[in-house]
Amino acid sequence: MHEMSIAMELLGLIERRLPPDATLEAAQVRIGPMHGVVAEAMQWAWQATVAEKGWPKARLLIDTPPWQLKCPACGRQWNPQAMDERCACGHLEARVVGGDEFLLLSIDVVLPPKTAVPPPAITKTGAL
Repeated sequence: MHEMSIAMELLGLIERRLPPDATLEAAQVRIGPMHGVVAEAMQWAWQATVAEKGWPKARLLIDTPPWQLKCPACGRQWNPQAMDERCACGHLEARVVGGDEFLLLSIDVVLPPKTAVPPPAITKTGAL
């Protein structure tokens, strides 16, 4: 199951971008079907990984775009049912133009409340 290694790498990427002392609330990713990621397995791997880091409630939102092919002969672009699907013009080879994405789209964090620093005490010296 490669989802565990993906979850670990994703969390490492996120940790490098988190502000100090921030708590991860959610991460949104776009993972195309070409990567062979099973969403349920990815969610399980994510939960195991974030729990180990101390963020058991951090959510993973996965956007899975469809496959997209483009015919080099006629320029038609479509969402195929299978990767080896022929173009309607009969051309045998099409280029993948969508479905191979793997992007970290956003992270939501909670920052700790700022500690208020009391103003310096005003002291009077000398006579008025």
